Amino acid sequence: MQIGCCWFDIKRTTLSNQQNDTSWKMPLVEFVVLELLVRFRDQVLSKEQLLQRLPEEHRTPAKLQEAIDRLRFFLGKQSAQLLETIDDQGFILHTRMKASINHTLSGPLAGMTKQKYGLLIAQILLLIIFMHSIFEPEKSIKPLNKHEITTSTGIVSYYPVPNEGASFADIEDLSSFFIQQLELCDTVLWDDVFVSFTHNETVSSIVLKRENAEGTEVRNVKGISSGASKDYIDQTWLKRTGICG
Repeated sequence: MQIGCCWFDIKRTTLSNQQNDTSWKMPLVEFVVLELLVRFRDQVLSKEQLLQRLPEEHRTPAKLQEAIDRLRFFLGKQSAQLLETIDDQGFILHTRMKASINHTLSGPLAGMTKQKYGLLIAQILLLIIFMHSIFEPEKSIKPLNKHEITTSTGIVSYYPVPNEGASFADIEDLSSFFIQQLELCDTVLWDDVFVSFTHNETVSSIVLKRENAEGTEVRNVKGISSGASKDYIDQTWLKRTGICG
């Protein structure tokens, strides 16, 4: 079953993203939610209808919303718009992208290449961090402090970026864990690394930046765990995603 850029294999309980060639062996809750939305595609399903199909130990609004968020994350920014929230009603999985939500670049951005657009986003992120460091109290910006990691190929700048709902202790723990993994790499292929985790550690968003012969290169890497654990970030994962060599 095609869902945007992804293929949903019901028999194998997998969701495969054909754009970045990744496959997700879906947890039970996410699979049940997506399978029901696919079965009643283009129809609004209430939260109660979806909750009734979940295993009893996962039958909570929070678990349902978490499953929806993880499905949207794996579908990617564009295809995730097919999974729409209907206020005070529930959710609907569209067969086709609606014209009203099919956003394209226009105006001054219409002729911008993907590389230049990625660079623009990275520069905006850097500006936000810089402004935050100037105007916010020191206690609130401590998680944004730059860490310098010495590797065999030079010094790598690491910036932990806090998410809403994450505590100071959680950010410090996640930062220490990620730094330890980077220090184990033979080589780190980037000059600057910006890392953000969801509060339950299941999703990470990493912005990478480096200078090369063609100028500034920026890449975004996302990681997803089937459970509430950051342990999927190891040397094998770092090399497979092109962060370490």
